Amino acid sequence: MDESTEPVGGAGDPARSLLEHNGIDRSWLTETLNRAGFDGRLSAVGATLVGTGQVGENVRCGLTWDGDEPGPTAGAGGDRPDSVIIKLASSNAASRAAAEATRTYIREVGFYRDLADSVAIRVPTVHHVSEDRAANRFVLVMEDISPAEAGDQLTGASPAQAELAVEAAADLHGSTWHRTDLADFDWIDEISEEKIGERVQLFHLVYPGFVDRYRHRLDPETLAFGQWLADRFERWIAARPEPQCLVHGDFRLDNLLFGLGDPAPPLTTVDWQTVSRGGALSDVAYLLSGSLDRAALRSSETELLATYRRRLAGYGVVVTADQAWSAYRLAAPAGYVMAVIASQIVGQTDRGDDMFMVMAGGSAAMSIDLDTASLVD
Repeated sequence: MDESTEPVGGAGDPARSLLEHNGIDRSWLTETLNRAGFDGRLSAVGATLVGTGQVGENVRCGLTWDGDEPGPTAGAGGDRPDSVIIKLASSNAASRAAAEATRTYIREVGFYRDLADSVAIRVPTVHHVSEDRAANRFVLVMEDISPAEAGDQLTGASPAQAELAVEAAADLHGSTWHRTDLADFDWIDEISEEKIGERVQLFHLVYPGFVDRYRHRLDPETLAFGQWLADRFERWIAARPEPQCLVHGDFRLDNLLFGLGDPAPPLTTVDWQTVSRGGALSDVAYLLSGSLDRAALRSSETELLATYRRRLAGYGVVVTADQAWSAYRLAAPAGYVMAVIASQIVGQTDRGDDMFMVMAGGSAAMSIDLDTASLVD
Protein backbone atom coordinates (compact mmCIF):
# COMPACT_ATOMS: atom_id res chain seq x y z
CA MET A 1 0.00 0.00 0.00
CA ASP A 2 1.24 3.51 -0.79
CA GLU A 3 2.51 4.91 2.53
CA SER A 4 0.91 8.26 1.76
CA THR A 5 -2.50 6.69 2.21
CA GLU A 6 -1.62 4.10 4.83
CA PRO A 7 -4.53 3.80 7.26
CA VAL A 8 -4.22 3.80 11.02
CA GLY A 9 -5.37 1.06 13.33
CA GLY A 10 -5.69 -2.60 12.42
CA ALA A 11 -7.68 -4.35 9.74
CA GLY A 12 -11.36 -4.51 10.57
CA ASP A 13 -10.88 -2.27 13.61
CA PRO A 14 -13.88 0.05 14.27
CA ALA A 15 -11.60 2.97 15.13
CA ARG A 16 -9.74 2.51 11.83
CA SER A 17 -13.01 2.31 9.91
CA LEU A 18 -14.24 5.51 11.52
CA LEU A 19 -11.05 7.37 10.64
CA GLU A 20 -11.04 6.03 7.07
CA HIS A 21 -14.64 7.13 6.62
CA ASN A 22 -13.54 10.66 7.52
CA GLY A 23 -10.51 10.62 5.19
CA ILE A 24 -7.95 10.39 8.00
CA ASP A 25 -4.75 8.39 7.41
CA ARG A 26 -1.15 8.62 8.62
CA SER A 27 -0.18 11.15 5.95
CA TRP A 28 -3.13 13.41 6.78
CA LEU A 29 -2.36 13.29 10.48
CA THR A 30 1.34 14.02 9.89
CA GLU A 31 0.51 17.07 7.77
CA THR A 32 -2.08 18.25 10.27
CA LEU A 33 0.31 18.07 13.21
CA ASN A 34 3.07 19.71 11.16
CA ARG A 35 0.75 22.66 10.54
CA ALA A 36 0.05 22.78 14.27
CA GLY A 37 3.78 23.31 14.90
CA PHE A 38 5.01 19.76 15.53
CA ASP A 39 7.89 18.97 13.17
CA GLY A 40 8.60 15.48 11.94
CA ARG A 41 6.99 12.52 10.22
CA LEU A 42 4.78 9.92 11.82
CA SER A 43 6.05 6.40 11.29
CA ALA A 44 3.19 4.65 13.07
CA VAL A 45 -0.27 5.55 14.36
CA GLY A 46 -2.48 3.42 16.55
CA ALA A 47 -6.19 3.99 17.03
CA THR A 48 -8.62 3.08 19.80
CA LEU A 49 -12.19 4.20 20.43
CA VAL A 50 -12.54 5.94 23.79
CA GLY A 51 -15.47 7.16 25.82
CA THR A 52 -19.17 6.52 25.41
CA GLY A 53 -20.20 9.61 23.50
CA GLN A 54 -23.92 9.85 22.82
CA VAL A 55 -23.56 12.29 19.93
CA GLY A 56 -19.90 12.20 18.81
CA GLU A 57 -17.09 9.64 18.51
CA ASN A 58 -13.63 9.90 20.07
CA VAL A 59 -10.54 8.07 18.82
CA ARG A 60 -7.26 8.06 20.73
CA CYS A 61 -4.36 7.89 18.29
CA GLY A 62 -1.02 6.75 19.68
CA LEU A 63 1.80 8.40 17.74
CA THR A 64 5.30 7.23 16.87
CA TRP A 65 7.54 9.77 15.14
CA ASP A 66 10.33 8.81 12.72
CA GLY A 67 13.56 8.14 14.59
CA ASP A 68 11.95 8.14 18.00
CA GLU A 69 10.55 5.67 20.41
CA PRO A 70 6.92 6.34 21.43
CA GLY A 71 6.77 9.22 23.89
CA PRO A 72 6.96 13.03 23.98
CA THR A 73 9.96 14.17 21.93
CA ALA A 74 11.35 17.68 21.72
CA GLY A 75 11.41 19.11 18.22
CA ALA A 76 11.54 22.46 16.50
CA GLY A 77 7.84 22.85 17.12
CA GLY A 78 8.07 21.97 20.80
CA ASP A 79 7.32 18.69 22.55
CA ARG A 80 5.72 16.38 20.04
CA PRO A 81 2.74 14.52 21.47
CA ASP A 82 2.77 10.75 21.84
CA SER A 83 -1.02 10.69 21.41
CA VAL A 84 -3.94 12.85 20.33
CA ILE A 85 -7.71 12.60 20.52
CA ILE A 86 -9.65 12.89 17.27
CA LYS A 87 -13.31 13.76 17.69
CA LEU A 88 -15.74 13.06 14.84
CA ALA A 89 -19.42 12.93 14.04
CA SER A 90 -21.27 9.92 15.43
CA SER A 91 -21.44 6.71 13.42
CA ASN A 92 -25.04 6.34 14.64
CA ALA A 93 -27.52 7.78 12.13
CA ALA A 94 -30.05 8.78 14.80
CA SER A 95 -27.40 10.60 16.82
CA ARG A 96 -26.11 12.42 13.73
CA ALA A 97 -29.64 13.49 12.84
CA ALA A 98 -30.15 14.75 16.38
CA ALA A 99 -26.87 16.66 16.18
CA GLU A 100 -27.95 18.30 12.94
CA ALA A 101 -31.33 19.29 14.34
CA THR A 102 -29.84 20.74 17.52
CA ARG A 103 -26.66 22.19 15.92
CA THR A 104 -24.43 20.41 18.40
CA TYR A 105 -21.54 19.89 15.99
CA ILE A 106 -21.70 23.49 14.84
CA ARG A 107 -21.58 24.71 18.43
CA GLU A 108 -18.61 22.58 19.47
CA VAL A 109 -16.57 23.49 16.40
CA GLY A 110 -17.43 27.15 16.92
CA PHE A 111 -16.40 27.09 20.56
CA TYR A 112 -13.00 25.53 19.90
CA ARG A 113 -12.36 27.73 16.89
CA ASP A 114 -13.53 31.08 18.26
CA LEU A 115 -13.55 31.08 22.06
CA ALA A 116 -11.53 28.25 23.59
CA ASP A 117 -8.37 30.37 23.77
CA SER A 118 -10.11 33.23 25.58
CA VAL A 119 -12.03 31.51 28.39
CA ALA A 120 -10.49 30.85 31.80
CA ILE A 121 -11.76 27.29 32.15
CA ARG A 122 -9.21 24.63 31.20
CA VAL A 123 -10.07 22.88 27.92
CA PRO A 124 -7.98 20.65 25.64
CA THR A 125 -5.66 22.41 23.23
CA VAL A 126 -6.96 21.91 19.69
CA HIS A 127 -4.43 21.22 16.94
CA HIS A 128 -6.95 21.13 14.08
CA VAL A 129 -10.59 22.11 13.64
CA SER A 130 -12.69 21.81 10.50
CA GLU A 131 -16.34 21.33 9.63
CA ASP A 132 -18.55 20.48 6.69
CA ARG A 133 -21.94 21.86 7.66
CA ALA A 134 -23.61 20.60 4.50
CA ALA A 135 -22.54 17.03 5.26
CA ASN A 136 -23.07 17.41 9.04
CA ARG A 137 -19.49 16.34 9.75
CA PHE A 138 -16.49 17.78 11.58
CA VAL A 139 -12.97 16.89 12.68
CA LEU A 140 -11.26 18.01 15.88
CA VAL A 141 -7.69 16.93 16.64
CA MET A 142 -7.07 17.65 20.29
CA GLU A 143 -4.58 17.31 23.09
CA ASP A 144 -4.85 13.99 24.90
CA ILE A 145 -5.07 14.93 28.58
CA SER A 146 -2.90 12.44 30.47
CA PRO A 147 -2.70 11.08 33.05
CA ALA A 148 -6.36 11.79 33.72
CA GLU A 149 -9.61 10.00 34.34
CA ALA A 150 -13.10 11.03 33.31
CA GLY A 151 -15.67 11.44 36.04
CA ASP A 152 -18.38 8.82 36.19
CA GLN A 153 -22.02 9.87 36.31
CA LEU A 154 -22.99 6.49 37.69
CA THR A 155 -20.64 6.47 40.67
CA GLY A 156 -20.82 10.18 41.49
CA ALA A 157 -18.31 12.76 42.63
CA SER A 158 -16.08 12.98 45.66
CA PRO A 159 -16.24 16.22 47.69
CA ALA A 160 -12.91 17.29 46.20
CA GLN A 161 -14.13 16.65 42.64
CA ALA A 162 -17.33 18.59 43.26
CA GLU A 163 -15.35 21.57 44.55
CA LEU A 164 -12.97 21.50 41.57
CA ALA A 165 -15.91 21.38 39.17
CA VAL A 166 -17.75 24.26 40.83
CA GLU A 167 -14.60 26.37 40.63
CA ALA A 168 -14.21 25.50 36.95
CA ALA A 169 -17.79 26.57 36.28
CA ALA A 170 -17.06 29.90 37.94
CA ASP A 171 -13.97 30.30 35.74
CA LEU A 172 -16.07 29.83 32.61
CA HIS A 173 -18.85 32.11 33.76
CA GLY A 174 -16.66 34.80 35.28
CA SER A 175 -14.38 35.10 32.27
CA THR A 176 -17.33 35.55 29.88
CA TRP A 177 -19.76 37.49 32.10
CA HIS A 178 -18.91 40.92 30.71
CA ARG A 179 -18.42 39.90 27.09
CA THR A 180 -20.71 41.72 24.71
CA ASP A 181 -19.60 39.86 21.57
CA LEU A 182 -21.09 36.44 22.33
CA ALA A 183 -24.23 37.20 20.34
CA ASP A 184 -22.08 37.88 17.27
CA PHE A 185 -21.15 34.23 16.72
CA ASP A 186 -23.56 32.41 14.43
CA TRP A 187 -23.08 29.12 16.28
CA ILE A 188 -24.52 30.54 19.50
CA ASP A 189 -28.28 30.29 19.17
CA GLU A 190 -30.14 33.55 19.49
CA ILE A 191 -32.35 33.77 22.56
CA SER A 192 -35.75 34.58 21.11
CA GLU A 193 -39.40 33.81 21.62
CA GLU A 194 -39.23 31.53 18.61
CA LYS A 195 -36.34 29.52 20.06
CA ILE A 196 -38.06 29.27 23.42
CA GLY A 197 -41.20 28.07 21.67
CA GLU A 198 -39.22 25.40 19.81
CA ARG A 199 -37.73 24.19 23.08
CA VAL A 200 -41.15 23.94 24.70
CA GLN A 201 -42.55 22.11 21.67
CA LEU A 202 -39.64 19.65 21.65
CA PHE A 203 -40.03 18.82 25.33
CA HIS A 204 -43.73 18.12 24.98
CA LEU A 205 -43.10 16.08 21.84
CA VAL A 206 -40.61 13.69 23.45
CA TYR A 207 -41.84 13.57 27.05
CA PRO A 208 -44.45 10.81 26.46
CA GLY A 209 -41.76 8.61 24.91
CA PHE A 210 -39.50 9.17 27.89
CA VAL A 211 -42.24 8.06 30.29
CA ASP A 212 -43.14 5.04 28.16
CA ARG A 213 -39.53 3.86 27.98
CA TYR A 214 -38.55 4.42 31.60
CA ARG A 215 -41.75 4.17 33.63
CA HIS A 216 -40.60 0.86 35.15
CA ARG A 217 -37.32 2.46 36.29
CA LEU A 218 -38.59 5.76 37.67
CA ASP A 219 -39.73 5.91 41.28
CA PRO A 220 -43.13 7.52 41.99
CA GLU A 221 -41.54 10.77 43.23
CA THR A 222 -39.49 11.18 40.05
CA LEU A 223 -42.46 10.32 37.83
CA ALA A 224 -44.70 12.79 39.64
CA PHE A 225 -42.11 15.53 39.35
CA GLY A 226 -41.78 14.87 35.62
CA GLN A 227 -45.51 15.40 35.17
CA TRP A 228 -45.35 18.60 37.22
CA LEU A 229 -42.55 19.85 34.97
CA ALA A 230 -44.37 18.87 31.79
CA ASP A 231 -47.49 20.72 32.93
CA ARG A 232 -45.49 23.88 33.69
CA PHE A 233 -42.58 23.66 31.30
CA GLU A 234 -43.31 26.87 29.43
CA ARG A 235 -43.77 28.72 32.72
CA TRP A 236 -40.47 27.35 34.03
CA ILE A 237 -38.63 28.40 30.88
CA ALA A 238 -40.08 31.91 31.14
CA ALA A 239 -39.01 32.23 34.79
CA ARG A 240 -35.33 31.64 34.06
CA PRO A 241 -32.97 34.65 34.16
CA GLU A 242 -31.76 36.50 31.12
CA PRO A 243 -28.49 35.13 29.68
CA GLN A 244 -25.53 36.32 31.74
CA CYS A 245 -22.52 34.49 30.35
CA LEU A 246 -21.33 31.48 28.41
CA VAL A 247 -22.60 28.21 29.89
CA HIS A 248 -21.47 24.68 29.07
CA GLY A 249 -24.99 23.25 29.05
CA ASP A 250 -23.96 19.63 29.76
CA PHE A 251 -21.66 20.23 32.70
CA ARG A 252 -21.60 16.76 34.26
CA LEU A 253 -19.02 14.30 35.48
CA ASP A 254 -18.66 12.34 32.23
CA ASN A 255 -17.52 15.56 30.54
CA LEU A 256 -14.87 16.37 33.17
CA LEU A 257 -11.33 14.93 33.09
CA PHE A 258 -9.70 14.83 36.52
CA GLY A 259 -5.91 14.90 36.43
CA LEU A 260 -4.07 12.06 38.14
CA GLY A 261 -0.77 13.91 38.45
CA ASP A 262 1.71 15.92 36.40
CA PRO A 263 1.57 16.95 33.63
CA ALA A 264 -2.24 16.73 33.57
CA PRO A 265 -4.10 19.75 34.99
CA PRO A 266 -6.42 19.10 37.95
CA LEU A 267 -9.54 19.44 35.81
CA THR A 268 -10.23 19.75 32.08
CA THR A 269 -13.70 20.23 30.62
CA VAL A 270 -14.64 18.59 27.31
CA ASP A 271 -17.71 18.08 25.07
CA TRP A 272 -18.78 21.62 24.23
CA GLN A 273 -21.70 20.59 22.05
CA THR A 274 -24.36 22.33 24.14
CA VAL A 275 -22.51 25.59 24.85
CA SER A 276 -24.73 28.68 24.80
CA ARG A 277 -25.48 31.94 26.56
CA GLY A 278 -27.50 31.34 29.68
CA GLY A 279 -28.02 31.75 33.39
CA ALA A 280 -24.82 30.94 35.24
CA LEU A 281 -26.24 28.78 38.02
CA SER A 282 -27.75 26.36 35.49
CA ASP A 283 -24.38 24.65 35.06
CA VAL A 284 -23.90 24.39 38.83
CA ALA A 285 -27.34 22.95 39.60
CA TYR A 286 -27.08 20.56 36.66
CA LEU A 287 -23.69 19.33 37.82
CA LEU A 288 -24.53 18.84 41.49
CA SER A 289 -27.94 17.23 41.00
CA GLY A 290 -26.33 14.40 39.04
CA SER A 291 -23.06 14.11 40.96
CA LEU A 292 -23.89 13.86 44.68
CA ASP A 293 -26.41 11.69 46.46
CA ARG A 294 -29.28 13.41 48.21
CA ALA A 295 -27.75 13.48 51.69
CA ALA A 296 -24.31 14.58 50.51
CA LEU A 297 -25.80 17.34 48.41
CA ARG A 298 -27.95 18.71 51.21
CA SER A 299 -24.95 18.88 53.53
CA SER A 300 -22.56 20.54 51.08
CA GLU A 301 -24.45 22.70 48.59
CA THR A 302 -24.42 25.89 50.68
CA GLU A 303 -20.63 25.81 50.98
CA LEU A 304 -20.22 24.83 47.33
CA LEU A 305 -22.29 27.83 46.29
CA ALA A 306 -20.15 30.02 48.54
CA THR A 307 -17.05 28.63 46.83
CA TYR A 308 -18.60 29.42 43.46
CA ARG A 309 -19.41 33.00 44.48
CA ARG A 310 -15.90 33.60 45.83
CA ARG A 311 -14.40 32.35 42.59
CA LEU A 312 -16.73 34.58 40.54
CA ALA A 313 -15.71 37.59 42.60
CA GLY A 314 -12.16 37.12 41.34
CA TYR A 315 -13.47 38.14 37.91
CA GLY A 316 -15.20 41.20 39.28
CA VAL A 317 -18.61 39.52 39.23
CA VAL A 318 -20.58 40.03 42.44
CA VAL A 319 -23.52 37.71 43.06
CA THR A 320 -25.15 37.83 46.48
CA ALA A 321 -25.91 34.68 48.44
CA ASP A 322 -29.66 35.25 47.98
CA GLN A 323 -29.31 35.79 44.22
CA ALA A 324 -27.22 32.65 43.83
CA TRP A 325 -29.58 30.55 45.94
CA SER A 326 -32.68 31.68 44.05
CA ALA A 327 -31.08 31.04 40.63
CA TYR A 328 -29.78 27.67 41.80
CA ARG A 329 -33.22 26.59 43.01
CA LEU A 330 -34.82 27.66 39.74
CA ALA A 331 -32.21 25.76 37.68
CA ALA A 332 -32.73 22.48 39.57
CA PRO A 333 -34.96 20.85 36.87
CA ALA A 334 -32.25 21.24 34.19
CA GLY A 335 -31.00 17.68 34.61
CA TYR A 336 -34.50 16.27 34.18
CA VAL A 337 -34.99 18.27 31.00
CA MET A 338 -31.73 16.96 29.54
CA ALA A 339 -32.64 13.38 30.47
CA VAL A 340 -36.01 13.67 28.76
CA ILE A 341 -34.80 15.28 25.55
CA ALA A 342 -31.44 13.59 25.08
CA SER A 343 -32.73 10.10 25.79
CA GLN A 344 -35.26 10.43 22.98
CA ILE A 345 -33.11 11.94 20.26
CA VAL A 346 -29.79 10.03 20.47
CA GLY A 347 -28.99 6.37 19.97
CA GLN A 348 -30.01 4.23 22.93
CA THR A 349 -27.37 2.40 24.99
CA ASP A 350 -27.47 0.58 28.32
CA ARG A 351 -25.09 3.03 29.94
CA GLY A 352 -26.97 5.95 28.46
CA ASP A 353 -30.19 4.65 30.00
CA ASP A 354 -28.51 4.33 33.39
CA MET A 355 -27.11 7.82 33.10
CA PHE A 356 -30.46 9.36 32.22
CA MET A 357 -32.01 7.72 35.26
CA VAL A 358 -29.35 9.24 37.52
CA MET A 359 -29.92 12.65 35.94
CA ALA A 360 -33.72 12.53 36.16
CA GLY A 361 -33.77 11.16 39.70
CA GLY A 362 -31.17 13.58 41.03
CA SER A 363 -32.79 16.59 39.38
CA ALA A 364 -36.23 15.65 40.67
CA ALA A 365 -34.91 15.19 44.21
CA MET A 366 -33.08 18.53 44.12
CA SER A 367 -36.13 20.35 42.76
CA ILE A 368 -38.37 18.87 45.44
CA ASP A 369 -35.96 19.53 48.29
CA LEU A 370 -35.38 23.11 47.16
CA ASP A 371 -39.10 23.71 46.56
CA THR A 372 -38.53 24.90 43.02
CA ALA A 373 -42.30 24.72 42.51
CA SER A 374 -42.80 27.80 44.70
CA LEU A 375 -40.75 29.84 42.20
CA VAL A 376 -42.84 28.68 39.24
CA ASP A 377 -46.42 28.01 40.37
